[in-house]
Amino acid sequence: MLRSLLQGWGVWGWAEGVGGGLYICGGLYRVWPGFAWGGSQLVGGGLSWLGGSQLVGVWLVMLWSRCTSFRRGHASLFLQSGPQRIGSVYKKAVYRQYTDASYLIEAPRPGWLGYLGPVLRAEVDDVIIVHLKNFASRNYSMHPHGVFYEKDSEDLFCSRPGSHQTIVTINGYMYGNLLDMKLCQGRRVAWHLFGMGNEVDIHSAYFQGNTLLDRGHRADTLSLFPATFVTAAMVPLATGKWLLSCQVNDHLQAGMQALYEVVSCDDDVSPSAAPPAGPVRKYYLAAETVTWDYAPTGMDTHTNLSLTLPDSPSEVFFGSGDGRIGGSYMKVVYRGYTDDTFTTRQPLSPETQHLGILGPVLRAEVGDILQVVFLNKADRNYSIQPHGLHFDKQYQGTSYQDGVEKPGSAVSPGSRFTYTWQVLDGPSLSDPPCLSYLYYSGSSPVEDTNAGLSGPLLVCRPGALGDRGKQRNVDRELFLLFSVMDENLSWYLQRNIETYGSDQSDPDNQDFQESNNMHAVNGFMYGNLPGLEMCSGDRVFWYTFGLGTEVDIHGVYWEGNTFQRHGTTRDTLSLFPHTTAAVSMLPHTPGVFEVSCRVTDHYNGGMRQQYSVKPCSPESKVKHTHSRASSVVRYYISAEEVEWDYSPNRAWELEKHHATEEDSPGSIFVGRGENRIGPRYKKAVYRQYTDDTFRTQTELQPEQLHLGILGPIIRVEVGEEVLITFKNRASRPYSIHAHGVVTTDTHTPVQPEFRWEVPESSGPGVSDPNCISYAYYSTVDFVKDVFSGLLGPLVVCRQGVLQRGAEEGTRKRRDVEREFALLFMVFDENESWYLEDNIRTYLHTDPSNFTVDDNFIESNKMHGINGKLYGNLHGLTMSNGQTVDWYLLGMGNEVDIHTVHFHAETFTYKTDSVHRADVFDLFPGTFQTVEMTAGNPGTWLLHCHVADHIHAGMETTFTITERERQKNDRQSDRE
Repeated sequence: MLRSLLQGWGVWGWAEGVGGGLYICGGLYRVWPGFAWGGSQLVGGGLSWLGGSQLVGVWLVMLWSRCTSFRRGHASLFLQSGPQRIGSVYKKAVYRQYTDASYLIEAPRPGWLGYLGPVLRAEVDDVIIVHLKNFASRNYSMHPHGVFYEKDSEDLFCSRPGSHQTIVTINGYMYGNLLDMKLCQGRRVAWHLFGMGNEVDIHSAYFQGNTLLDRGHRADTLSLFPATFVTAAMVPLATGKWLLSCQVNDHLQAGMQALYEVVSCDDDVSPSAAPPAGPVRKYYLAAETVTWDYAPTGMDTHTNLSLTLPDSPSEVFFGSGDGRIGGSYMKVVYRGYTDDTFTTRQPLSPETQHLGILGPVLRAEVGDILQVVFLNKADRNYSIQPHGLHFDKQYQGTSYQDGVEKPGSAVSPGSRFTYTWQVLDGPSLSDPPCLSYLYYSGSSPVEDTNAGLSGPLLVCRPGALGDRGKQRNVDRELFLLFSVMDENLSWYLQRNIETYGSDQSDPDNQDFQESNNMHAVNGFMYGNLPGLEMCSGDRVFWYTFGLGTEVDIHGVYWEGNTFQRHGTTRDTLSLFPHTTAAVSMLPHTPGVFEVSCRVTDHYNGGMRQQYSVKPCSPESKVKHTHSRASSVVRYYISAEEVEWDYSPNRAWELEKHHATEEDSPGSIFVGRGENRIGPRYKKAVYRQYTDDTFRTQTELQPEQLHLGILGPIIRVEVGEEVLITFKNRASRPYSIHAHGVVTTDTHTPVQPEFRWEVPESSGPGVSDPNCISYAYYSTVDFVKDVFSGLLGPLVVCRQGVLQRGAEEGTRKRRDVEREFALLFMVFDENESWYLEDNIRTYLHTDPSNFTVDDNFIESNKMHGINGKLYGNLHGLTMSNGQTVDWYLLGMGNEVDIHTVHFHAETFTYKTDSVHRADVFDLFPGTFQTVEMTAGNPGTWLLHCHVADHIHAGMETTFTITERERQKNDRQSDRE
């Protein structure tokens, strides 16, 4: 039943296949109507999804050189051969196209494809026929995304013929060696980007020199993940060679860089390439060294406990024992001045004190010219590189080999340089009035940014800024940078060791390195960021930014209030290195709330702050007093402890790996052993009861069997109130806290009732589907409670969507025929409250005498969908033609990037427009409703496309049955 899946290492364009055969196989695929809405798809390795044709393709084996010339520094680690290094040339398998079935003449191909296979092009309703011949020495196959296929063409699985090294590439090349990417100035270009690979494969593709439109939104950086496909449009205005790179620090250092060239193809250049010069906005910035304290109070302001409390998570970063540096470091920051004498600093105000380590906000409107006079008061070369703007090469803040001198890329200590940047591309019609970008030092971007040099830049529509540069019709602007600032990579590590460390400080020691990873918001940790204050009823814009490396995936959560973004209502958003997000909020509930990263390691590491909403005037109090609930919906929910089996049946796993229980790779997770607990764990779960006696558990209906470890789906409409009677049957305190709604104090475990209000601001936005998804979970100890098992889905609908007269707690939707809630999460049992109980019960060992090693820790990381592995989640059944809503939930840690792939079906998701796809990106603390019309009868694979997660069992199936009439019609056709 199972067939091997298309997998791979690398990035945009490298996909290694698994499965296949020796002889020619035929495959037939049909293009889904309207699929282009969602962007490009990976089909046979190609970058495009336009036009229409048929293709004959082939696998062959070849030697591949990823770099034709060496670079200094980090490049030698990957490209130079040595006793423990292969070098730049590898044997690989690639797709290649031939002109006919003789397989004698290879079809011409452009150089920029690198080791990608040929581009397969088709139009809606076309049929694609692929003839695949395998010249390689092992099985391979070919699996397409985003098109319709029958079971016999799902993989092109054919008969069998008689220590990886991670290399980061763009189309198989590194360090600028990808060829032939030439664009014409002023002419529209479609960039088709995709990612493949593993947990490290988060990519921030940064196009220097020009901007793009990504699904209608202006950007110069696009996020990519395994099996993510993006089509973005560019009209290049700036001629010259420009850097295309992944801005994830590790990938940038490892050579994930290419050059694209913009040339003037003729005299008919678009007028937009040279708009008239507008007003000049002038800023004066200096780079200065400072002593930076990540927590000036010395306290965790959420708990009022000392940050050096023994055995606390914060003590790892703020303690000074074992040679650790503690919470103060020498850093370098941008600071604003009033004029070019650089004698008077721009004063801090209540509006700017929250900026922390960030430089001053630079603001401009489309058509403006930004002039930034930069004085380097620090002790080494620095620069300023802006995202989102246009500039001549001399004013560029980064340096690379394109044959042009760039004096602005390295301003020496004591020198000054004046940057002149043009604002040519502004917010699109779908964007808010102002877009947020970063500026940063690009002389050595990894070391410079970890040392502290970055700041916010606002690019606005004409007329959006008032006389003093403040945005019109906005009461409060707040800028937040979420970044794990790695002091090990700062230029000043050695000086910090000399100043704050001791003889025990060892830069090569892993514990010492971890102590220098400061999980900060604007350079502050554990609630020490000041100035996040606003009034109830204020019109607030939050501008958020990311920087860093693969661990810098951030699920930013605003407790207590929701926001609007792209026409949707949310209370969480995702950030990645060098990406930004702008959201608007109308806070309605006075109080002090948490804004935090929901990635569990980041949350424990202090990436959480507090923001305050004050009732500043009687008018604001009256305006935002909640109206009386239209009705009260009651739920009776308990927390109870159970034995949970992640993998009751191992047949799927053993077939997948072609293995026995003794030698299956899956045994590390679901096999019992001397040092492995196996598939069964003691856990805590939410369960629903019929009334407040808690004697009768609500019977699960067939459509609820898929929920697995999840608590019941709590459904509510806008204007209603949810009253939860909670009974804690577990052996330790728990609670219920919900996203998206107005809650009582859900952090306190002793309450017998929890009351959630559902105002209009909690409901679907103007572009949302009729119901949007959130999550609820216990927050007595957020991290341990969640990993112990206490989560469930909350669905908030527009008024009139839910059935009336149904029993409380079981109401269904009127507008769809099936609903499924899916949690993609690596349950880390090492973080569960019950780890010692599980060691005692299943290993028959006293936990105090048990030795924990790396293999044991890995064996307890259960890659589950609703808490089930290797096809053990059941109940995802629907009929052909039914409308289905899927509530996708993401929680967990840094490894929890999940690209959810539905085989043989597509779905739509909504922002300010409708997008079609077959893969959705899911991250910790984020939730999404996707809509599907089941249209392809059969049993199909549903899985996370991250390679390690596939192997570890994060996969199941969904089944689409034929309706009775369809069966009869088919039977008649056969007769």
